[in-house]
Amino acid sequence: MLSIQSFQDRKFTALITALCIVIYFIGELGFKEPIFEMAHYPYYANEDTQIWRYLSHTLVHLSPMHIMFNLVWWWGFAGLIERLLGSGKLIAMYLIAGILSGVAQNMASGPAFFGLSGVVYAVLAYVFALDRFSSPSPLNLPQGFIYSLLLGIGIGLISPLFGVYMGNAAHITGFAIGLVWGFIDAKRYSALNQ
Repeated sequence: MLSIQSFQDRKFTALITALCIVIYFIGELGFKEPIFEMAHYPYYANEDTQIWRYLSHTLVHLSPMHIMFNLVWWWGFAGLIERLLGSGKLIAMYLIAGILSGVAQNMASGPAFFGLSGVVYAVLAYVFALDRFSSPSPLNLPQGFIYSLLLGIGIGLISPLFGVYMGNAAHITGFAIGLVWGFIDAKRYSALNQ
C-alpha cells in the first residue's frame, strides 16, 4: 500500500516516476513531436552542448506497455535501493547508467531511442549482484531472479525477428553497469559485516 512514508523514503524514485508519467500524458495530449524533438539524444552538432539530452531520453516512453514495464520495475527496485542505501546511491546510478546506456544505444542504432530501461536494467542487475555476492544477503531475492533478467535480454535480442525493436545496447550496458557496481558494493558490504 502506498503511504506518505513510502514516498518520503523514495523521493528520487518518486520524482523520476512522476516525471515519466507527466511527460507520457503530455505526449498523449498531442505533444509527442515536441517532446521527441526536445528530449532525443544529441544528433546534430549544436545539440552536443545541450546536456539535458544525455538523460532526457530516459524520461520519455513510447507506449502504455513501455512505461508500465519500466515504472513497475523502477518503483520496486530503485525504491528498494533508495530506502536501503540512500538517495545519493540511486541518483549516481541513474546518472551513470542513463548516460552510458544512452551512449551505447546511440552508437548501436543512432539517436532515435527513448525510455528508462537502460537504467532499470542497471538497477535490477545491481540488486541481483548485491543479493548474490553479499554475505549475509541484505535482500533475499528469489533464486530465479537472474533468469528473468537474462530472459528479458534474450527476448530483446530476438525481438527484431518479429518486427519489434528494443534498446538492446542500452539494456546490456545498464545490466553490465549494475552487475559490476553491485558486485563491488557486495564485497564492501560483506567486509563491513564480518
